[in-house]
Amino acid sequence: MPDLPIRRMLVYRHGVGYFERRGPITGTELRLTFPREAMDDILKSLIVLDLGEGQVLGVDIETPEDRAKQIERGSIHLSNTRSLLDLLRDLRGRNVRLQIEHERRHGDAADEVIEGAIIGIDLDEQEPLDKPLLSLYLSKQRNVRTIPVRRIAHLVILDDRAAADMAYFLRAAQSEEDRRSAIVRLSEGDHDMLVGYIAPAPSWRVSYRLLAEPKPDGNDSANGGGRSAGAQVAVLLQGWGLFDNQLDEDLESIELTLVAGMPVSFRYRLYEPHTPERPMVQDDVRTVAAPIEFQANRAIPSLMEVAPDLDEFALGEASALRMENLEQSIEAAGVGEERGALFQYRVVHPVSVARGRSAMVPIVSRRLDGRKELLYNGRKLPRHPVASLRMQNETGLTLERGPVTVVEHGDYAGEAVLPFTRAGAEMIIAYAVELGVTISEERHHQRTMAGLSIHKEYAVFEEWDVQQMRYRITSTLPDAVNIVIEQERLKGYDLFDTPAPDEEAHNVARWTVRCPSGVETVFMVNERCKRSRHEEVRKLDMHRLQSFLSDRYLDQATYRALERILSLYDQVAKRRATLQEIAQEQQKILARQQQIQANLGPLGREGSERALRERYVAQLNQLEDRLNDQLAREQETRKAIERLEQEAAQALAALSKP
Repeated sequence: MPDLPIRRMLVYRHGVGYFERRGPITGTELRLTFPREAMDDILKSLIVLDLGEGQVLGVDIETPEDRAKQIERGSIHLSNTRSLLDLLRDLRGRNVRLQIEHERRHGDAADEVIEGAIIGIDLDEQEPLDKPLLSLYLSKQRNVRTIPVRRIAHLVILDDRAAADMAYFLRAAQSEEDRRSAIVRLSEGDHDMLVGYIAPAPSWRVSYRLLAEPKPDGNDSANGGGRSAGAQVAVLLQGWGLFDNQLDEDLESIELTLVAGMPVSFRYRLYEPHTPERPMVQDDVRTVAAPIEFQANRAIPSLMEVAPDLDEFALGEASALRMENLEQSIEAAGVGEERGALFQYRVVHPVSVARGRSAMVPIVSRRLDGRKELLYNGRKLPRHPVASLRMQNETGLTLERGPVTVVEHGDYAGEAVLPFTRAGAEMIIAYAVELGVTISEERHHQRTMAGLSIHKEYAVFEEWDVQQMRYRITSTLPDAVNIVIEQERLKGYDLFDTPAPDEEAHNVARWTVRCPSGVETVFMVNERCKRSRHEEVRKLDMHRLQSFLSDRYLDQATYRALERILSLYDQVAKRRATLQEIAQEQQKILARQQQIQANLGPLGREGSERALRERYVAQLNQLEDRLNDQLAREQETRKAIERLEQEAAQALAALSKP
């Protein structure tokens, strides 16, 4: 779109860009072309303004169909090699005006102009392109005339519909397969046009350079300077924004802004036409109606990615890669501005990028105060700490996430990833693994009793769930160093028998441990959480009661009361066993009674059968007496159990704590 070049561009991190085109236009229309895949975003966001005295009358959008489908919808279909023959074929039945050139042999002959309706075209199969004949119907003369196509010098389509179809074909043939056009209709005269829209765009990236040098009055040891502080260093942080020009045009002197953050953005189908399905309605069939039913921090930053151990790439003792030289050579070209939830780097100088190329612009250059540390977190990197630089983001800018290359004393020292960091927040850049320090972890878990109480019929045990982490640190470095141990805190657990952390926030705690050279240093982190569990008092035994008494979880009075309660429960258990014996005896009696009753059935009442019957009846009477005795015994036993249970419950109630 050279008529209206891009003058302003905002590039975001999540795959979209905002583009502004501006320039003077003369005429009644402005043609804009866009990639086909961008049309949904174009229709969603397109803004067209005439900043002069003209007016915008409307915008025509090219159909989303591809070229073949567009051409197929028309009545004229022309090939690439015989378009005139195809045109005459497709104009069949339409009125045309022809200018026919006559052969000039002995003198000049005037060209002939005739009008008629095209009947068709006949081809010579031997010479299909050299000798085609057009058949034309002359309605006034009621005559059919054949004309060699090669003599047609001029053709005018008189049929309005055919002329419109011809214009439609040419517009469709002009369309690009991977691009679509939008035509802005304008009033007559001159215009000062501004067109803004969002469209898919590669996200911009950022990379950082971090130069660390000792302060003139600082300590340049590996990690000295007190129990909780490392070596103080001066840091120069430089950031470069990188973006790509994947447009179909060169960008010349544009105003560029790189936006940090993540505004809400989505795709919405606007370009592809959609015709909703309508319900099919049929004649109703009346039947009996059925019932109708309705069914109702300052968060402590993580280590991020830690670079693998790399051999140092020395730049030489007299390296010119110093803070002063870098600051004098490169000046940040970006101005940071807050935009609500977003932050943008506005490049103050015009930017030019050729089509298909990328550009880097310096957006950050600021000196900061930093501190060197050896930081260890076994979940992020086991066995070894990492050399880290800690500093506050005092650039006044929001820093986007990106890779950072660390240079120390003019030498390459390592790499890391700088996290997304708001202004004023803390940054930790972990850039190298310290192999001279080895750390092993030993985790232990145990439960210890903390207390015992009685609640109703339950014994409530309070126990400490104890988690222990033992760090064994061995250093082969020539001097003593401070190691910062970072450990995630367990939710609901408290520290005990452990030094207070030097830092703690968002379930992460840090301790600084002094480690002499050549000596194993052991550091323990103990955490515990009180748990409770319930157990029925009746399930306790005297051996456990005695252990609770000896460990002083029970006093003498409580011990004696529980001893009596367990004795009552023991008596209850014995009587329940008696009930089982009674039940078994009753089953035996009932079984014997059923057997005797079965034998009585076939016996008569005379002679020997009578004597046998009387014998069986006597046995039944005896069994019935025994059964009554067992029932009385059962009733008495149940009353005893109830009395003992009540007595135990009253004793437990006296011990129970609310």
